[in-house]
Amino acid sequence: MPRSPLPPLALLTTVLVAACGASSGPSGSSASPGEASYATDGTLTIAFNYAPDSWDPYPATGAGITALNYLVYDSLVNQRSNGEFVTGLAAEWTVDASSAAFTLRDDVTCSDGSPLTAGQVADAIAYVSDPANQSAMYGFHTPTVPVTATGDDTSGTVEVTTAEPYGFLLETIGRLPIVCANGMRDRELLKAGSDGTGPFVLTEVVPGQSATFTRRDDYAWGPEGATTAEPGVPKTVVVRFIESATTTANLLLAGELNLAQVTGPDVDRLDAAPLERVDWETSGSWLSFNHSAERILADRRVREALVSAIDLAEVVKVSTGGHGSAATGLLPFDFSVCAADTADGLVPEYDVAAAESLLDEAGWVRGPDGTRTKDGRPLAIDLVYFTVTSEYQRPTAEYLAQQWEAIGVQVELPGYSSTAATEVLYQTSNWDVYLSGWEFILPSQMVPYLSGPVPPDGLNIMHLDNPEYDRLAAEAITMTPPDACAAWNEAERAIIGELDLVPVSNASEPWFLRGAEAEIQYRGPVATSLRVLEQ
Repeated sequence: MPRSPLPPLALLTTVLVAACGASSGPSGSSASPGEASYATDGTLTIAFNYAPDSWDPYPATGAGITALNYLVYDSLVNQRSNGEFVTGLAAEWTVDASSAAFTLRDDVTCSDGSPLTAGQVADAIAYVSDPANQSAMYGFHTPTVPVTATGDDTSGTVEVTTAEPYGFLLETIGRLPIVCANGMRDRELLKAGSDGTGPFVLTEVVPGQSATFTRRDDYAWGPEGATTAEPGVPKTVVVRFIESATTTANLLLAGELNLAQVTGPDVDRLDAAPLERVDWETSGSWLSFNHSAERILADRRVREALVSAIDLAEVVKVSTGGHGSAATGLLPFDFSVCAADTADGLVPEYDVAAAESLLDEAGWVRGPDGTRTKDGRPLAIDLVYFTVTSEYQRPTAEYLAQQWEAIGVQVELPGYSSTAATEVLYQTSNWDVYLSGWEFILPSQMVPYLSGPVPPDGLNIMHLDNPEYDRLAAEAITMTPPDACAAWNEAERAIIGELDLVPVSNASEPWFLRGAEAEIQYRGPVATSLRVLEQ
């Protein structure tokens, strides 16, 4: 899944405590970590670098909205950073490779006060599990095989069965944000509102600027029974959408933000300030190629030429600001299931002469101006990158363009917002190289993006048709880890070996806190961990 705008399963959890500086809660004395003095009914302000175009969690494709889903929606189970599953909407569960059964808590209510029923949960699972609904959560919070979900309102049990074995039922369906009945009946309600069981309710949206969430005082069914009655839980959470990292840094320093992720050169001055910082590793810049028959990069020789023409070590440096590392596979996180070094020996070495030779072999001839053509068609490509995910995206794109132009390739550099990129990647397919990273936690999550229907009917944005990957993935999905990992690793190698997708760098991304506490799980805060400190 492209890092933005696609949602991944969240596992990584890091505790952040920041007792220094100003808080958006009531004034008071500062406290040290472990000696926190919590504010009562405070306001906690978070910054995200882009605004979603809809707050419906199921068709939404923005990573930012995925991180915010769990403010207003709960899942059947929750998962700790060590991989342990703990209670959520479900008090008990059993699971194997072909079925799962969840027994719901009997005290859960939706935000309108109505009880959550097993039938509602089953309806939500069935909706996202149906590929016809084109939910971006399909394959991430659902299996990629046919699913049947049934709910028994009398016993409060939800049963899920799969038509074929699928080894990650708890990691997918167990973590699906559940929408209540009103939202499922009328999805228009969810474009600027919410209908869930979570600890907060979405109460106001100022398009492109901010969103306001209000605490549910009756909430008592969070992870392992977490409640909103605990000290310091904010009365209000305000999310501000700020594209500029410099502006975000300024607001953190001024005490107008409590929590934000900042990358780029502004990190240095935040490090010098009395703020708490935590880093987590994520994907940086990877090279995805459009394999549509009419696109130039359907030819493997051209893909290999582009990769051979660049110094990947330099791309790692530029794309991460010198703070990242070389990617070794398609599962960038250490805690990803079946993570391994699957790129070893498969990515071409830096060799400009070899790149030139490959283009010659493919029939692309240099003209008097240095640009290559074939049958009157120029060797011209669009290198797509995001304008909001990282300060380093544009410099990385410019470096790649420079190297490719040196071997006779014309390169355009269209930079897109999240919304515009969604249209290009998932509707028009009018691109050649996609620069941003991908973030898979389960190997099964790759399947709908590396195979199957292409946009606008599916999620296979690269238009891949890799029979070896398809075969190995089909074999692996019938097993559970660790037995499945060998097949999943070979499936990854089938993709990288054909240069369908080349992982280049993993980046370190820092989060900063001021006057607040939180746990960070993937790209946003754990809702029940948010606390405002007195200052």
